[in-house]
Amino acid sequence: MKQVTIAFWQSLKELSKPTKPASIALALGAISVLAFAPFSFSPVILFTIAGLFLLWQDSETAFDSVKLGLWFGMGMFGVGVSWLFSSMYFYSGVALPFSILLTFGFVLFLALSTALSGWMAFYFKNPNRIVINLVLLFPAVWVVGELFRATIFGGFPFLLSGVSHLHTWLDGYAPIFGVWGVSWAIAISAGLLVWLFRSKNWLAASITLCLLWSVGGLLKDVEWVKPLDNPIDVALIQANIPQEEKWQREAFFPTLQKYIIHTKNNMDADVIVWPETAVPAYYDVVERGALLQFIKDAQILNTDIVIGVIDGDIGVDNYYNALINVRNPEDRYYKHHLVPFSEYFPFTSAFEFLTGLFNIPFATFSAGDPNQKPMKLGGHDVSLSICFEMAFGEELATQLPEAKYMITVSNDAWFANTFQPAQQLQDVQMRALELGREVARSTNTGYTAIIDIKGNIKYEIAPYQEGVLRGKVQPYEGLTFYAQWKRLPVLFLLFMFFGFLLAKRYLLKGRLAESN
Repeated sequence: MKQVTIAFWQSLKELSKPTKPASIALALGAISVLAFAPFSFSPVILFTIAGLFLLWQDSETAFDSVKLGLWFGMGMFGVGVSWLFSSMYFYSGVALPFSILLTFGFVLFLALSTALSGWMAFYFKNPNRIVINLVLLFPAVWVVGELFRATIFGGFPFLLSGVSHLHTWLDGYAPIFGVWGVSWAIAISAGLLVWLFRSKNWLAASITLCLLWSVGGLLKDVEWVKPLDNPIDVALIQANIPQEEKWQREAFFPTLQKYIIHTKNNMDADVIVWPETAVPAYYDVVERGALLQFIKDAQILNTDIVIGVIDGDIGVDNYYNALINVRNPEDRYYKHHLVPFSEYFPFTSAFEFLTGLFNIPFATFSAGDPNQKPMKLGGHDVSLSICFEMAFGEELATQLPEAKYMITVSNDAWFANTFQPAQQLQDVQMRALELGREVARSTNTGYTAIIDIKGNIKYEIAPYQEGVLRGKVQPYEGLTFYAQWKRLPVLFLLFMFFGFLLAKRYLLKGRLAESN
């Protein structure tokens, strides 16, 4: 046991040692963030992933490949999800040392996905088949790493490389294979760039690269869905309530007054949407008190007004992050994909002590039913989601084809003036493209926007300003290939590829054993 412990600590020491290749990987990972919003320099990630592939190709041991993947991930997530520190330290009341420690731990956890890719890259690598490694193997293990990160403990699909290539020719693969297909195409492109750099056979690499991008460009013109009926007039309210004021008792009535005034000024809209937890209280309480007359007026005028609120019985453990249509309060949506360590704590007995570090109101929500039906708003069935749920295209696809458009709400004030709000808007744009549905997004502080089925922003309000976004949302019918099959085609291709490699490996071992 003592020897195992010593070996473990020695391995950790070696992993943390800043060698030259590891430092390069760290820098490449950090630079990769420039490919995502709010910077959106998409070509950057082609070259940073190409750099990582080059390092993996030249690595001599599995440990080296794992270390390179880990350090790349530490750079990428250390910069890209630095917003977690801001949320904990400035808005959740977590002490500075704990904020730093928890952020570092989360970054390290996310970096395990790229470390896993590094291990797989070495395990399956054939040093004599450089082109196979660069163009087939390394891109496949890159996608496996992203799938792993988006699945483990409910999933943390932050900074998926495919999101960075919205509005390029490669996003033509999104309605077929989702963000995973775009990530795979990016990784193959990166491998082809290394092949161009390392090989004298530049013609084959160039033709393959042009073909990959050209097919993606042609796919952009495919019409997967078609418009249905007339556009719907929506009003999305952005009240711009600072997070430090949102849950204060003295701010409660002024906050409600803002929303009520903006709503009354837009009662001619088909649908009005308030953002996530716009009402910082239980619905049953405000229904009988602060919003009593407002709800009666909405029901008399027969206007669909969707409000973000807490729903549940006071004093009972089960309460929900909810959206309720006040015209018909029976229409309720409960958030079902909760944020780990924020809205709920997995392995409660092990992590319950963390709840004492966070000063977050309603920090232990209950999860809603994952199979909730669409809500009818503006005369059409609508897919609803709250904040983090918009990162999971497969789950949103379960409400299609019934849902003809999508509404999502968020309270990004937790991450004000960081990368996170822009990154989340970029995720929403990818979902619209993947699923072939327009999205109306209402947020507290930004970015409030309406997005078309190509992932383009049709209308938006500048962040950190109070206002109402008024615009048209077009309902659609039909399904994209991805909405119908979700990630199954990608998983099938990966299974076949790695199954072939494993079978080949064991067949070769068997022949060697027989010859000996």
